[in-house]
Amino acid sequence: MELHVISDRTQSPADLVRIWPSLCPWVDAFHLRLKDRSADSVRAIANHLLQQTDLPPSSIVINTHIDVALQLNCGGVHLPEKEEISPRTLCRLQRVMRVGRSVHSLEGAKRAETEGLDYIFVGHIFTSNSKPGLPPLGTEHLEEIVSRVNIPVIAVGGIGMDNLSRIRKAGCAGVAVITAVSQAPAPEKVAEEMKRRWNFAS
Repeated sequence: MELHVISDRTQSPADLVRIWPSLCPWVDAFHLRLKDRSADSVRAIANHLLQQTDLPPSSIVINTHIDVALQLNCGGVHLPEKEEISPRTLCRLQRVMRVGRSVHSLEGAKRAETEGLDYIFVGHIFTSNSKPGLPPLGTEHLEEIVSRVNIPVIAVGGIGMDNLSRIRKAGCAGVAVITAVSQAPAPEKVAEEMKRRWNFAS
């Protein structure tokens, strides 16, 4: 199981410095998603995070800003669905990092696979605070997407301990979470328990 943790828009850089290192034993990728921030701002926050913690750059995924991910030797870059990437750029990136994309439909998932992306986020699966007013895809659509593509599918959106088993049954490679971890009293215990439940479920 791949467990991805995405930064919460309410979290300060100090919050990330405090919380993320405690999650390292269980989290496969930390996504720095800072919508509406400039590349310089994202670079500064990522640099601060790396300088103030023992997090390896390979564990950090930068959302959208390809140049920042390259400059900091990060483990990945994650793109929004509508962002195009040339085959040449993708090939250059994949020599040193994973490249993923968020998708919201089977068509988007197939396009990402055809273009050669390493993995996809599919969502939002359940009602999510980060997508207010938008209907969720649900697990049936998720299961269909998983069955129709041959790249890792990471489910995202409203995922917590109460519905984790439904995601696992859909055949996903893992999950991405925001508030389930960031707003928990003990984030490291939530991450550990999610990994344990997934890996040891019958």
